[in-house]
Amino acid sequence: MFERIGRNDSLHHEVVEYVRRLVEEGKLEPGSRLPTEREMSAKFGVSRTVIRDAVKTLTGLGFLEVKHGVGIFVAHPDSAYIGQQLSRVICYQSDTINNLFEVRMQLETAAAAWAAERRSKSDLELIAKNVSSHLALVTESGDLAALGDTDRSFHLLVAKASGNHIIARLMRSMLDILMVSNQRTLAIPKRAQQSAEEHQQIYRAIAAQNPGEAREAMKTHLNSVLQSLKQQRIV
Repeated sequence: MFERIGRNDSLHHEVVEYVRRLVEEGKLEPGSRLPTEREMSAKFGVSRTVIRDAVKTLTGLGFLEVKHGVGIFVAHPDSAYIGQQLSRVICYQSDTINNLFEVRMQLETAAAAWAAERRSKSDLELIAKNVSSHLALVTESGDLAALGDTDRSFHLLVAKASGNHIIARLMRSMLDILMVSNQRTLAIPKRAQQSAEEHQQIYRAIAAQNPGEAREAMKTHLNSVLQSLKQQRIV
């Protein structure tokens, strides 16, 4: 089942995508045990470090589960995994994405305003660190996977800072569903830089404890993202 893969600068990504396809196509079923790192290293023709990193990524995405001292197993689907799969289906359905953005507009503008009113010192520090990391990624690496993770984390941190745990839970589910469209958005030229700068404006309003500005900054950001998607005919 496992085959040697090509040698280039994205070996880790190739292994992740190969195993992910096997799981999605049902060739690796939930609960089934994978070969050891050493065995997969030999089968794929890559180093054990590449395999180890790929397993960590796949575990984080909900595809694999590592039972220390026992082995590596295909994970049983959970809500995050289901959301990611649904994301792959709806990313091409413009009506669904438009509807989701309508919901996001209501939830996230309220969350930003409440975050400006209620955020703790710890909340503010985490959002500030996220914004700095986002700007650094844009200028230094352009790693789309890392940019996507950082982008989604920003919205979750704002939701958590709102002090409303229901919004935080809803945002996590919504961002799982929007994962693929988010990745496609960040691939649009200059979109990642624009998003990072817009996040910075939202952060500044939250830091200044200005609910009105925070709400408007989030509204501007979400409208900007949606317009980018429409201009590229992604929705």
